[in-house]
Amino acid sequence: MDPTTILPFPGASPETFDADLAEIEAGVTLVSMGLATRVRLVGLAHVDDVAAAGLALAQAAHVAFALERNPNGAAAVTLGPRTSA
Repeated sequence: MDPTTILPFPGASPETFDADLAEIEAGVTLVSMGLATRVRLVGLAHVDDVAAAGLALAQAAHVAFALERNPNGAAAVTLGPRTSA
């Protein structure tokens, strides 16, 4: 049997997506535990790619989720306040 060769796949690193989602998860945790009223995240590299998963995390924790864009196109995620169950 011939040895296999692993070729690198071009594209964004999965760690970047994981890091952005971890930031959202941390914000949701802060709000859901009552340690923060709102958390605003800016500068996420792939916010469009993780927004749906972040929204699902926020909804499961009863935390408001808003994805906003300013006029120059930069995105920000605002988490909170807590919503009623």
